[in-house]
Amino acid sequence: MSQHYAITMPQLSDTMTEGVVVTWEKQPGDRVERGDIVATVETDKAIMDVEVFKAGYLAGPLAEIGSTVPVGAAMAYITDTQGDLAIAAGEVVTEQAPSEMIPHHAGTPIVMPQLSDTMTEGIVVTWEKAIGDKIKRGDIVATVETDKAIMDVEVFNEGILSGPLADVGSTIEVGHPMAFIVQDKGQVNDTVATVSAEHKVVETHHVKPGEKIQAAPKPAAAPAPALRSDAKPAARPQGRKASPLARKLAGQMGVDLDGVAASGPEGAIVADDVQRARPSMKEVAHSLPQVDVPGEGRPMTSMEKAVSHAMTASLTLPTFNVTMNIDTAKLTAAAKARKVSVTVAIAKACSVAMAKFPRMNWAYQPMDKLVERGNHDFGIAVKSDDGGLVVPIISGIEAKSLEQMQADWNDLVPRARIRKLAPKEFANPTFTISNMGMFGVTHFTAIPTPGIAAILAIAANGPQGTPFTITGDHRVLNGADVAAYLAELKQVIEAPEAWMAGAGSVAAAAPAVSPIPEGNWDVQVAVIGGGPGGEDCARDLVEHGIKVAMINNAPFPGGECLWRGCIPSKAWRHAADIIRDRAHDADKGVTGTDKPKMVWETLEQHRKSILQTRGELALKTDKGVKIDVREGFASFVDAHTLKIVGPDGKESTLTFGAAVIATGAPPFVPPIPGARECLETGGVITSDTVWNLPKPPKKLGIVGGGVIGVEMAQIWRDFGADILMLEAKDRILAEIEEEIAKQLTAILNEEFKVVTSAKITEISGKPGKMTIKYSDAEGKADEYTCDYVLMATGKRPDTAKLNLEAVGVALDGAAIKVDASCRTNVPHIYAVGDVIGGYMLAHTAATQGRVAAHNLSGHALQYNQDLDCGVTFSRPEAGFVGLSLAQAKAKGIDAVEAKMPMSIDAKAMIALETHGMIKLVADKASQKIIGVHFLADHTDTLIGAAVMMVSGGMTLTQVAQAIFPHPTQTELFGELARRLLSRLRRTAKK
Repeated sequence: MSQHYAITMPQLSDTMTEGVVVTWEKQPGDRVERGDIVATVETDKAIMDVEVFKAGYLAGPLAEIGSTVPVGAAMAYITDTQGDLAIAAGEVVTEQAPSEMIPHHAGTPIVMPQLSDTMTEGIVVTWEKAIGDKIKRGDIVATVETDKAIMDVEVFNEGILSGPLADVGSTIEVGHPMAFIVQDKGQVNDTVATVSAEHKVVETHHVKPGEKIQAAPKPAAAPAPALRSDAKPAARPQGRKASPLARKLAGQMGVDLDGVAASGPEGAIVADDVQRARPSMKEVAHSLPQVDVPGEGRPMTSMEKAVSHAMTASLTLPTFNVTMNIDTAKLTAAAKARKVSVTVAIAKACSVAMAKFPRMNWAYQPMDKLVERGNHDFGIAVKSDDGGLVVPIISGIEAKSLEQMQADWNDLVPRARIRKLAPKEFANPTFTISNMGMFGVTHFTAIPTPGIAAILAIAANGPQGTPFTITGDHRVLNGADVAAYLAELKQVIEAPEAWMAGAGSVAAAAPAVSPIPEGNWDVQVAVIGGGPGGEDCARDLVEHGIKVAMINNAPFPGGECLWRGCIPSKAWRHAADIIRDRAHDADKGVTGTDKPKMVWETLEQHRKSILQTRGELALKTDKGVKIDVREGFASFVDAHTLKIVGPDGKESTLTFGAAVIATGAPPFVPPIPGARECLETGGVITSDTVWNLPKPPKKLGIVGGGVIGVEMAQIWRDFGADILMLEAKDRILAEIEEEIAKQLTAILNEEFKVVTSAKITEISGKPGKMTIKYSDAEGKADEYTCDYVLMATGKRPDTAKLNLEAVGVALDGAAIKVDASCRTNVPHIYAVGDVIGGYMLAHTAATQGRVAAHNLSGHALQYNQDLDCGVTFSRPEAGFVGLSLAQAKAKGIDAVEAKMPMSIDAKAMIALETHGMIKLVADKASQKIIGVHFLADHTDTLIGAAVMMVSGGMTLTQVAQAIFPHPTQTELFGELARRLLSRLRRTAKK
């Protein structure tokens, strides 16, 4: 009797509940062996292979391509009978064929990280821990070799290392497991599996706990094309089928699916067909005539293969060379005087000259596209200790001083030589420099690779000067472009005093070249939106003499911040603080003040008067600086025309040279049964409508445990309301550093009920009498009756009314996609604030507005999220500046942190405000402070000093030696810096 086994949808990540079938790599009737890839599926994280560990014959019914299959449900079957193509409807399948890359009960997977945009797989180089070893958060457990470098693999879970574990030399695909973490010694699996370059298990063996894992490295396969996150699927071919993965690859690679031969089931085009249609670097390299060479060859390393294939791919570039001799004597002297290397000074000079010739920084993109880039991320070739070539990148050169660049270079070079760079430090340069002149080479030409338009080769100095040779991509540049650029570069290098003077500010060095198209426009720039982003942008633009119109859909500017967010909520918070603080007066020796009474009408009159006053002042200022302020809703008619619908319904048009979109993001109401209906009746309120409450609620249900939810919960609790907070995730305050959030959560749990991992099944009722039905993490059902339900589930951009299709502005999900300069894919259109996603904060929007204005006025500037900050106005207040330790490590920064509790601070003890802590995060290599995190009653005041530390790139020594007044909480910064310095010194000695 035939035996049948079900191939089930594997659980490829902790959050995965279902997968979409992308391709079938085998067909019914095909023989399958243990380790074969039978299908690919799309999860919530990536597109993954489905590998089986049972031999037999594939049988149907197969889940259709494009269908969604729950985790654990059957996708297909394996039978032991040849020719049995389908399992009959009445046949019972009692056993599952193991098909998951991550076994269900193996523990928490340690997966191969994606360490660069092009990485699709990695080779296990070493295991730093052995099976059975205890590991903790932040431990380095292994090193892996990518196509660019050898990288550490760090874990962020505690437990015991367990198998199945990939042997040294195994080739593991990105996102697939290398090993597992278990919590109990009895769960440890001692299996070690050797995985081939074809991603098949070729051998397994067992090791003793604690035994060092060593094996000879195995050759790796050339990487397959990696999907970019912004890849748009190609259109479906006429009258034919194509898998989702094939369409994504085709869109990314510029392949016309109508001309592709299909090899998939029922004539469908699959990913392999697309790759065959456009050869990979490996295929291009191997398609050249091969000449046999005597001797015993060894397999290339990943880096050697990557260089080989990249150099072969460079043959597809139609290149030309232009050389000019430049006298570098003055630049060399000036660089030495500034204590920066000549290499760094030349890179800066290239950036300064490029301000007039931005095309040098562009790139060709298949098919027939040009990528216009304003960020100057220059790669500079360095020889690694193992003989390879590494090209570390100094990023954002256009916005950095020479000293900042030198600090970056000092950090990059030592790590580049041992191939220990983070992905962002070597991937995707916009321009490349190779200086072989230091070796005495009198002339050479460098080879550009896909992704850049030009590479600069610098030879040794001679009687006529130093030869600077640019090899350019003729699809992007022509000879005149490069000749003019070299002439400008010659002037910049031979007269360095003009741009090296003063503090080395780039903005002063680069000549202003505005990207606003010239034309007979009504205004040079139209700003859509009058919130912090739009208003700051408009004000900066008019300061530069640019004619601006600001279209705002309200009578007064200020946006959500003024009318529905920051300002009104802090008016309530201040009143709540007064009530809260009085509860502690008796402990400080003051009595008779412990029963404050709130007069709602007076509070609301105070709050509204603040808004009205600030709104009127803002409008008066905007008009006073000559911003053309117009009330109405704006939408695009074409690339340079807006339609404006005024409050009276009348329509008008406005032509513009450039535009800035700053329309914010409305509250998001998830599809909870009854939520939208009750939003209409007023029983459900949002951060936009909570201000219309006629009186304080006695009971309030809050859905969402983010910043808005927590702030509102504490405010209304201080006002006397009973609060229930429901959060779908396993913890509240997911935006905040983990330990800070944990401490604040413990405080909140003492004040009101917080239910995490909550599932809300229904919201019903009417204003004043609402009901929320929900279940907790254990599935226990409950319900809560209240006056109102506040939906604090975040915000989501809504661009539907802007008619972006008319101008071709690209989206990233619901948000408008922009680069670091806040420019969209349409060169003359920028976007800032909540509408572009990221940190949805007023000061972030204002900063981005100024960044956009700076670029529109011709001065390069970028928004750097790593320097941003935020405050949650809870009690105590949570806050952050820069990066957390986990964020820093995820970026490849070797960081360290120190923390101090507020309970040891004298000022906090005096005020009975001892809850919380301050944490300082620093880069070990440079000792720069890269993050500060707070939980303190006066974070909103303390955070200003931390902003200056992080944004100014201050070091631990500078802060440790600074003089802070006593007794103040600011002196904790100096104490933290001294503690961290002491720890680093002790560690270095050890």
